[in-house]
Amino acid sequence: PSWCIRGIPATGRGGESVTLAATFVDSFASSARSVTLADGDVLVEQGDAADNVYFIKSGTIAASKATPQGEVVVGTVEAGQVIGEVTVVAGGLRTATLRAVGPVEVLEVDRSSFEAWLNSNPEMADSVSDEARERVDRTNVATMVADLMGSTDQALVQQVVDRVEWRRLEAGEVLFREGDFADAAYFVVGGRLMVLAEDDDGDEQLIAELGRGEVVGELGLLDRAPRSATVRAVRDTTLASFSTSMFEELVATSPAMMLNVTRGILTRLRRPTARRFDRAASLTVAVTARCDSDALVAEMVEEIARFGTAKHLSSDRVDRVLNRTAISQAATDNVGVPRLAEFMHEADVGNDHVVLQTDGEMSAWTRRALRQADRVVVVCSPNPDSAELALISEIFGTVEDAGHVARMLAVLHPASTERPRRTASLISRWDVDDVVHVRSGSSDDVARLARLASGHGYGLVLSGGGARGFAHLGVLRALREHGIPVDQVAGCSMGTVVAAAIALGHECDRLMELAEEQFDHLLDYTLPIVSLVKGARITRNIEGTFGSWDIEDLWLPFYCVSTNLTKSRLEVHRRGSTALAMRASVAIPGVLPPVPYEGDLLVDGGVLNNLPFEMMRDDSTIETIVAVDVAPDQGPRARSDYGMSVSGFKALAASLRRGKSDYPSVTSVLLRSMLTGAVRNQKASMQDGSVDLLLTLHLPGVGLLEFDRSREVADAGYEASKPTIRQWADTRSELSVTA
Repeated sequence: PSWCIRGIPATGRGGESVTLAATFVDSFASSARSVTLADGDVLVEQGDAADNVYFIKSGTIAASKATPQGEVVVGTVEAGQVIGEVTVVAGGLRTATLRAVGPVEVLEVDRSSFEAWLNSNPEMADSVSDEARERVDRTNVATMVADLMGSTDQALVQQVVDRVEWRRLEAGEVLFREGDFADAAYFVVGGRLMVLAEDDDGDEQLIAELGRGEVVGELGLLDRAPRSATVRAVRDTTLASFSTSMFEELVATSPAMMLNVTRGILTRLRRPTARRFDRAASLTVAVTARCDSDALVAEMVEEIARFGTAKHLSSDRVDRVLNRTAISQAATDNVGVPRLAEFMHEADVGNDHVVLQTDGEMSAWTRRALRQADRVVVVCSPNPDSAELALISEIFGTVEDAGHVARMLAVLHPASTERPRRTASLISRWDVDDVVHVRSGSSDDVARLARLASGHGYGLVLSGGGARGFAHLGVLRALREHGIPVDQVAGCSMGTVVAAAIALGHECDRLMELAEEQFDHLLDYTLPIVSLVKGARITRNIEGTFGSWDIEDLWLPFYCVSTNLTKSRLEVHRRGSTALAMRASVAIPGVLPPVPYEGDLLVDGGVLNNLPFEMMRDDSTIETIVAVDVAPDQGPRARSDYGMSVSGFKALAASLRRGKSDYPSVTSVLLRSMLTGAVRNQKASMQDGSVDLLLTLHLPGVGLLEFDRSREVADAGYEASKPTIRQWADTRSELSVTA
């Protein structure tokens, strides 16, 4: 089988043909330790440290791997072959369990001796690496096939694996184009693909991204129609293809396979209304700021490891693990490149995340790391000098040439920095997708950067709901007590005010004070030609706190929504003046004046979307969404049958006489009218499960305009949300509970 080192010829230094297994035996015959196994004995366990390499003198060894379907035999190794060298070549833990089939005798060679032999025989080391890559890929495909077919039948799995054909794509290379004939489906063994479709104008639009373990192209095998989309490699990608005829044979053999393939297709078809992007499995971090870059990246990796296995690779680390000076800087035609390539490939397919740390210059390693990235993060100074600007431009220029790779700018500020400034000028230079601010020495900020960069961010979305929105502050307190981080905030209407205050980076007590300041003596009534309220007081309050802040300068990523009356659409505010975005988001139609913006009129976002979680759902940095809805379940009720016409003078007189009115107020009617349509749309949008934790707070007795009850409402939000938050937090293994 091609699962282990066979009698593959390699070219020796003198040009002679040399057999790897034979050379191995000649080199270690006197120093190897003999080990005898009985039938069923385990030689190594999956997940063990790779301390030894083995030569099988007699008998057969079966290699198996644990899968959700059970243990799958992925290959057998016969006498005269070497096994166990893959993890020595590539580093890491054992990827399979090796078990004796009948009596077996092996020769055991320790890792350091084998590595020394590889370093003294570089040509053979490259041949071993090529062989190891094929074995690793076959093992992974066997696992995918078993999962897809719902079977661990060894003969059936091996039949499929033996018949697949390998495709290796470079970054930017096209697998197939929209309209092509569908002749094969593909397993993504390693790397990343993007799925693109043409819009009505003929421009390509990103539909989805696919990572390791996913299947692409299977839809064409089922309906025999031309390809419905173009698929291109985001970075260097390995694929296993199986033809139409082979697929049909497999489906006939395994009905479960058709069911699983169909489920996968349906999942993908639902992605326009669910999350379209997977996490960034391969993350490249380039630190251009003056700091301890090794410590910073190591701290990021530690946080990412909360969410799965994470491997930190730098040029120094690669050289050290492979025990070969400067192998990380090897050019494409150098001896040692196959071993380096296999090491990188095994790190990619064997871990949930690989974090590639670049050098401080555009070295061969830096270029390789950029070529392998799903997302590139540049950690820069807040005021980079000309040399740093040039390096960042070269980094992002290299990424742009490679194709669609997410670009994030992390601005590293001195620990004493009160607030970021002029971030927009940095964004305009390189057109990055995301910006994250980090205080030097702040472990919380570094952890937030790590989560967002790796696609494991926590997002908090806050609804509108008038004075009931003070309950959001109580929810935030409960989240923090249970160790639930907030990496990005968003809001609508009153939720925008609270979200923007959170984005300033304050503690809960100061947030309470800020929220109260914004709504102190809010209602300055005027002649109701444009609106019931002038809006001067709330505008003054907002500008007093946020007037000098751009959204890009907020400590936490933030967005809010407003409704564009001119163009009948939702506006999402991610850049520009924070005060303007907030003022537009709270402009209740008829109550507060609309906000003019680039010739359009903007009003409260609650007209169209009172809980704007969809933008976070489509954000590749966010994995977990917590949404808080404080809008009342029901609107004002009729206290009396006052008929179909109302005299304002009569209503005013009744109110003055009895202290309360049987008539609904115009403000409450306008507020509830705005929310009614948005609430219906929100309930429909919630059906796809995009929100991980939805907190619907009922808050009986709290009116929409009771802004003088801020602390009482915040406490009510805390008490109402705490039990649900506690129960949910207990299910999140990555959380560090502090209370």
